[in-house]
Amino acid sequence: MNFVQRLFLSISFLLLMTGFAAPSANPLMQKGWAELIQDNENEAFGYFSQALEIATKEKNTADKAESLFYLGICSYGSSLEKGLQFVTKSLYEYKQLEKTNPEKAHIGRYKCLQLISTIYARQKKYKEAMQLSAEVVAELKDKTDTSGTLGLAYNSLGFLSELKNEKVEAEEYYTLALHEFEKAKNVAYLPSSYCRLGEIAKDRNQKEISVNYFKKALTTAQSTRNKQAQVTALIAMGNWYMKFENDLSQAENYFNKARITSATISDKTFEIKALEALIELKKEEENYQEVSQLQHKILTIKDSFYSFERDQIVKSLEVQFDVSEKNRKLKLISAEHEVSALTNYLLVALLVLLILVFTILYLFLKRINKRDKQLLKTKEELVLVLEEQKQLKQHQFQNDLEFKESQLSAITIQMLEKNELLDEIKTLLNRKEATSETEIKKIVSKYTIQENNWKDFDSHFESVNKNFYTRLKGKYPDISSNDLKICALIKLNLSIKEMASILNISPDSVKTARHRLRKKLQLSTEENLTDFILAV
Repeated sequence: MNFVQRLFLSISFLLLMTGFAAPSANPLMQKGWAELIQDNENEAFGYFSQALEIATKEKNTADKAESLFYLGICSYGSSLEKGLQFVTKSLYEYKQLEKTNPEKAHIGRYKCLQLISTIYARQKKYKEAMQLSAEVVAELKDKTDTSGTLGLAYNSLGFLSELKNEKVEAEEYYTLALHEFEKAKNVAYLPSSYCRLGEIAKDRNQKEISVNYFKKALTTAQSTRNKQAQVTALIAMGNWYMKFENDLSQAENYFNKARITSATISDKTFEIKALEALIELKKEEENYQEVSQLQHKILTIKDSFYSFERDQIVKSLEVQFDVSEKNRKLKLISAEHEVSALTNYLLVALLVLLILVFTILYLFLKRINKRDKQLLKTKEELVLVLEEQKQLKQHQFQNDLEFKESQLSAITIQMLEKNELLDEIKTLLNRKEATSETEIKKIVSKYTIQENNWKDFDSHFESVNKNFYTRLKGKYPDISSNDLKICALIKLNLSIKEMASILNISPDSVKTARHRLRKKLQLSTEENLTDFILAV
């Protein structure tokens, strides 16, 4: 693809992409649209900004979304970023419209996507642009679209396919776009589609088909007074005559018409395009002097064009700044009112909340205090009851202990007195005759060895000294029952004489028994037997 073809393709694309559907019945937006199609972007921007300001005040979401959309169209020519900002805001507003007017929101969304695709293409983000246009086509191709968005999406895909040198796909897309424009009677879009299809046919050397497309493009552009489309169609016709008829005179005639028409257009790209077509023709004629003059003319136009473009950008930015300043001031005033109202609301809400919190806290603390007092009173009463029970148990235990000790003492004394009495009887009997003595001794011995008194003794002793016998037997398994008796009497702190009387043995026998007991208990000579038994 040579430079001339690329430039022609770019101009066609610009023509195509600025051709979005006319706005709604809003007078300000209609005025803006009228200025926009005449290349008066600054005036159009002013009308669309006024429409946005009114729509914002009236909270008219539909007009707000649409005005933002057309502000995006006005802006992206001088600032792609600014245009992208406006169309992104428009997309958001159309989303808010989904609940109240879903049909308009749906069409608006895809208009925005197609405009974003256009901006991406200008930024050379061709992949992203193709994805967005493909999404628009996928959504709208089976629906009735009167906005022309579907046709624009097809044309966009055709342009992007042509950039990739995919001629067959480009032709299919341009044909679909043409069908959509013809069906919807969107004559403003037809010239560019005819021109693109004509160029593809010309590249294939389809002479008649290509010229028919170019003639249709020129006729339609003239009927709609679309000067940009007229220039494109005139140049296309001139190139056709150069290629197929080799009629340089007729071609020059078309190029000159294109040059005259382009001189009245603010976008000097079209005049440059016409001059470049003439340069190619003069090269064919080998008229290099005129080629030089035309090239000088192009340089002059480019200098003035870039200067004009800079002025336009500055003017556009000034208008955008003025509008943004107005919007900023309005937002500040609105924000101040909102902040003031919100502050009052928050203060009232906070006051009510504080009163509620303090009331709840007071009632809660009062309830806790009452509960704590009741709990304290209950605890005090419980402590008194427990104390009384403890004292009662201690008193009862003391009484039981004293009773058992008195019983043990009584049994011990009884055993002691009984054995002392028996000893006296034995002594008296030693003075009688032999026969009577033997009988009496047997009776006395029989009485003396009875175990009933020891059983009573053991019972009372164990009740006072819990598990005394068990502890001794556990530590010293070899200890005998007589040894346990000796230990019990030692535990009662009785003397050897008293122990001998109770056991009905001599004091020496008691000493001998104590000595044997010390060995079984494995006591050293320094250890005291009585202290050891008392500690068990």
